[in-house]
Amino acid sequence: MKPGPIIAEIAAWILFFPLAIALMIRRQLGYGYTDDEGRVDALLQWYPAPWRRKHGERFSELLRDTMAGGRDDLRTRLDVAREGVVERGRAFSWSRVWASLLLTVGWIMVLPQGVVAPILGWFDAPKTWFVALYFDGVERWLVVGGMIGIGLLLIDAGLRAYAPLREAPAG
Repeated sequence: MKPGPIIAEIAAWILFFPLAIALMIRRQLGYGYTDDEGRVDALLQWYPAPWRRKHGERFSELLRDTMAGGRDDLRTRLDVAREGVVERGRAFSWSRVWASLLLTVGWIMVLPQGVVAPILGWFDAPKTWFVALYFDGVERWLVVGGMIGIGLLLIDAGLRAYAPLREAPAG
């Protein structure tokens, strides 16, 4: 294989990601909106939802007054974004991480390990990260059943752990 296309592809990806990140951050800082409401909404998205419910209306008025006063520059927007990230850090909850971990591992056990693996086994697919493919006959189906059963238990535990978090505000 010639190195030219590989080097071109690497260069394209190296240039793409910083550009995509810069454009995304620019949009989240409120640039590209033609009205003040769009810019204010974009800046408020940096803050967690409970904070926006509690302080959002007053902070929106403050941002509108700042924009009307001509002090709507990059430094102001970066300061608003930085403080929003700080507030999100204060609202961080390990119980949300635990619930997300349970749900993620549970769905990985049910779908790829419990559903996709037996289908690949019928087609004699190569053994990869699918645990059930390393077994034959009845053992394969026991592993598939175990994966589905344990996965469903993890999903249930994740949903039970997440339910109180939906009712109570984060932070």
